[in-house]
This record gives sequence, C-alpha cells and structure tokens, in this order.
Amino acid sequence: MQMDELYCSGCGAKIQTLDRHAPGFMTEKVLTEADQKKLLCQRCFRIRNYSDVISVSVSNDDYLNVINQISKENALIVKIVDIFDFSGSFVPAIKRITGNRDVILVCNKMDLLPKNVKYDKILGWVKSMLANEGFSVLDSILISAKFGNYFDELMELIYKHKGNRNVYLVGSTNVGKSKIINQILRRYFGREADVVTVSSAPGTTIGMVGFPLKDGTMIFDTPGVINKHQYTHYLTRPSYKLTVPKKEIKPLVFQLNEGQTLFFGGLARLDIISGETGDRINVVTYFANTVNVHRTKTERADELYDTKLYTLLTPPFNEDEKVPKWIFHDFKIRDNLKYDIVFSGLGFVTLRGPFYIKAYAPFVVGVYIRQAII
Repeated sequence: MQMDELYCSGCGAKIQTLDRHAPGFMTEKVLTEADQKKLLCQRCFRIRNYSDVISVSVSNDDYLNVINQISKENALIVKIVDIFDFSGSFVPAIKRITGNRDVILVCNKMDLLPKNVKYDKILGWVKSMLANEGFSVLDSILISAKFGNYFDELMELIYKHKGNRNVYLVGSTNVGKSKIINQILRRYFGREADVVTVSSAPGTTIGMVGFPLKDGTMIFDTPGVINKHQYTHYLTRPSYKLTVPKKEIKPLVFQLNEGQTLFFGGLARLDIISGETGDRINVVTYFANTVNVHRTKTERADELYDTKLYTLLTPPFNEDEKVPKWIFHDFKIRDNLKYDIVFSGLGFVTLRGPFYIKAYAPFVVGVYIRQAII
C-alpha cells in the first residue's frame, strides 16, 4: 500500500514519517509493524492510551483548509491566545472562521504575568483590545493551563453558550492549546484509557481530534498554525528554550537618558532617541528571565553587537543560529500615557510618553505599539 493511501483511523490525518510536529506522524518502525487497516498516528496513540495530547502544527495553506471546514458548521469557537503575546498569537484568519459565529476568547498563560497584576485589570485590557480590533466575542476569560486556574469557569462558559453544537478549539502554535485539552481530559474525562475516545472532524484529513462531551456533542482540538511574524518561528532549539518564558516574569526597571540603548540578548534592541522633556524615561522590560538585558550608550551599540553577540548578548549562542537581518521601527508619542513596545514572540517593554524611540528586530518579526497591559 502506498504511503499516500494511508490515513490515521483516529484523526483522519494522512500518515507521514518525516515531521513529528505535523499531523499524521508515525515512526517508520511502528508503521512497518502496525496493522495498516487500523493505523493510529503518534498523537492519537498517546491520546487513546495515555490520555495525553501532544501539539501539532500546520502550514498556513493547510490551516486555511481547517478554517474552511469549520466555517461550514454552526459551531462554538473557543479562540485561544497567549496573554503574554496577545496580538502576536492572534490568528489573522480567525475572522474567516467566525463570521457571525459565537466565540469565547480564552487568554492562557496568566501565570507568566507578575502576581500583583489584578485579574479584572487584565480582563478589562483584553476587552479594550478586542473593541479596538472590532472583534466581537460572547465572553472572555483568563486562565493558566499550567496550574489549572479557572478551568471550572471555562467549562461553565462552554456549556452556557454551546447549546447542542460542537466546540472547536483554535489557536496558533505555542499558545498552550494542548495543555488546555490535557487539563480538560484530566478534570472532566478521567485518566483511564477506555474513557478517552478519538474521532476526526467530518470531511477533514488535517489532524483534528475530537472528544465526546456528556451531552453527545464533540469538542475538537485543531492543529496550531505557525504565525511567521513571531520570533519563536526563527529560533533554534537552544535559543527557543531560553526565550519562551516558562514561569512568572520578573520585570526589570531602567531609568534611561537620551542616547541610551537596551539590548534584549542578541535578539532585539531599543534606542531612546528623545524623551521630549529631557527627563529620564522609566522603562520596564518583560522578557523571559533567561534573556540577558544589557544597557549601553547608543553610540556604542553597533560595536557592542558586532563584538559581543553570542557572549554578552545571549541568546543566540553561535553563528549557526544567527537571526535574520534587523530593521528599525520608529515610535513617537506626544501624550503622557503608558505604552508597550512589543516584539512579537519575544516580550515587551513599557514606557510612558512623551518619547521618541527606535525598536530593532529582524525584518520578519512583528514590532508594534499598544496600550500598556500592566
């Protein structure tokens, strides 16, 4: 039997042996020994036998197929974003799924923000961001899949709004979608292998897996899509592990004068061009605690980057993982409000206007300004 004729009997994905992070992966050894009429990809095998969901990702083209399939159904959409990288993890094509469909927005990774940040303040900020984007949702909720916070409230919202409809969890890679599914399985399905069943979404071969809810409807976990404007897409494994935060961020505070620069490892840079009033600017940085933040004079910044990249300015760690060519973005603010300068997939800095700054990052990485989250 040809490989292109083999499909997972669980999720319906086409079987492949090349990419363990893509739908339908099996090792060649397992594929050779398996009953080809009852094949289970690695993901479905782990779900069925261990009640454990591992993440998979797909290309933008394949994700459009996912979107097109979901858009044919009057389903409840549970849109998951990373609160630490809110806009960067917002799938651009999400409006093509939703149209006039009902959406619950789930903001994961609340555990990364400082503990003194108030839940209601962050939720208010989320609603403000949604209003600015003209994106309508039924409800918004903040959770931590890592610690299981607010999952009872999440399930209450799902049952409150779903009626007799299926539920689809959608999101980009790295938002913690698989951790959310695993929390749901542990809490509401039990850990026994025979409790967890797997089925494919009708009409798809892209690796969506579904689990039956108590009322007979299904909750589907969809593959994550890679957002190419996120920094994490361009990092090697060693740098990725140190760049993506895994525990509460410890903010660093700097008093910067005009003509001073901050480096965020060797990954990004912020120059203070002018504080307008001539006063020092208070800059608070929010990056993974393993990213080395270094202050220098702007006049020395280029030389420092050329001579200290991979040593003082880390990550990255060697020439094999050199990041793409940098460009700069100008931001000039005249009011005295607080803003975040965001490096998508990396972190952000908070500063109060008036100011004129330049932010440097690879040309492929999203860099933008927003209303301050904290």
